[in-house]
Amino acid sequence: SQAISAFVSLIITGRFLVAAMLLLLVEVSNIFLTIRMLLKMSNVPSPVLYEANKYVNLVMYFAFRLAPQAYLTWYFLRYVEVQGQGAFLTANLLMLDAMILMYFSRLLRSDFFPSLRKGSVGRDVDGEKFLID
Repeated sequence: SQAISAFVSLIITGRFLVAAMLLLLVEVSNIFLTIRMLLKMSNVPSPVLYEANKYVNLVMYFAFRLAPQAYLTWYFLRYVEVQGQGAFLTANLLMLDAMILMYFSRLLRSDFFPSLRKGSVGRDVDGEKFLID
């Protein structure tokens, strides 16, 4: 919802259109996240496809989520006035940063460090069950 409100704000005012285009890059990584979820749900007998997607997903997450988000955050903190629309967009970026990093850590724990995912009573480290482990 933060991305949508920021995107609408960018389009309506006509400012920061390059930032709006960078926000759309996030959708590229959604393709591989969706494939990951579908593979987990379907219990594909061959783990080769899942293993390949796991690494492609990691690269795409970094290239199309983490890197553009880090650049936008750096740019806004450095060059954009922190009042009016600039403050609104900076606050949205910082919330998105927190969410993206949280989801990235969950992805890493689930796919690359499964021993860290479960606690002693079958729950993950945060005390919550992931949507799709």
